[in-house]
Amino acid sequence: MIPANKTVEYQLDGVERVSWALYHIIICISSYVGDSLILCASYQKDAFRLNKFIVTIVQHIAVSDLAYTTCSVLPGAISLLTNSWVLGDVLCYVRVYLGFLTYPLGLGLIAVLTTSKLAILKFPLRSAGMTEKRARLICRLVLIPALIFPVSFLVVDRDAVGFDYKTYVCDYFFSENDIWHKMGVRRINIILTLLVPNLVIMATTIPTLMYLAAARKSAKRVRGSVPWQGALTVALTAIVCWASTLPFIVLFIISQVVEVDPYFVRIAKFALMINIMSNFYIYALTIKSFRRFLLSKILSMELPASLKDSRATLSHISAGKQEEKDVAKGEAVL
Repeated sequence: MIPANKTVEYQLDGVERVSWALYHIIICISSYVGDSLILCASYQKDAFRLNKFIVTIVQHIAVSDLAYTTCSVLPGAISLLTNSWVLGDVLCYVRVYLGFLTYPLGLGLIAVLTTSKLAILKFPLRSAGMTEKRARLICRLVLIPALIFPVSFLVVDRDAVGFDYKTYVCDYFFSENDIWHKMGVRRINIILTLLVPNLVIMATTIPTLMYLAAARKSAKRVRGSVPWQGALTVALTAIVCWASTLPFIVLFIISQVVEVDPYFVRIAKFALMINIMSNFYIYALTIKSFRRFLLSKILSMELPASLKDSRATLSHISAGKQEEKDVAKGEAVL
């Protein structure tokens, strides 16, 4: 392992470190609660009134986000609070290899999501062949390019892992004198696992929105309507994906020419986490059936005993007052 003192000069002061720790904690809570509800809803009837193929992709995205939160965001929060890596060498390796697997996997699945939505709109008659079984097969295929980072780490130097104070998690350190670094392995990895999925997402989302806008214009002429919820969900997912990943890609490109301040590197890497927690809010905002599912869960929650007693007391008082009014009315009649 690489010693942590290699990047010790980039330690954060107390206030900034705690602020970033709170940011990580918010991401963790949003992901654990939100993605768990997404998974729960996806197995309920009518909670997601979308094509079964798309629902299956949504399930895999939620699992990928939960895995990244567990292996990357949560350890980052702990490291920020303790100002060091306290989780041991084994979890350091887990963080690097699993973290660099799950995030590209999530991007690849989002690319599949946007592509499948465009295919359903363009070829509605063929959507019957887009089954859950086929969606699971495609998700397994997406796993192959996501393995590029971990496999390349094993090939180059599996032990070039260490705690990085720039991002407060364990990271992989390419040696500038290493032949693999000179061959541009890291650049190729970022192009294949981050840039290419974003280009696919962009190339499929824009035509989807254009197709939907044209369809709505045609529908208005005959006073009809076009379902827009699924397309809006995909579009917002794509926008958040671009906003969270493109800054890091641009910063990486710039860093190949000039030295970049570690502060901007930290912000760009922390921005990647927004993509992890956003899906729950996007689905709640754009999918009515999912909102109804959430509302039903909220309404079915049992109240604490104290609130139940208070509600029973209020009901008893109201009933007593109503009885007094009835008695008074009876006496007035008499």
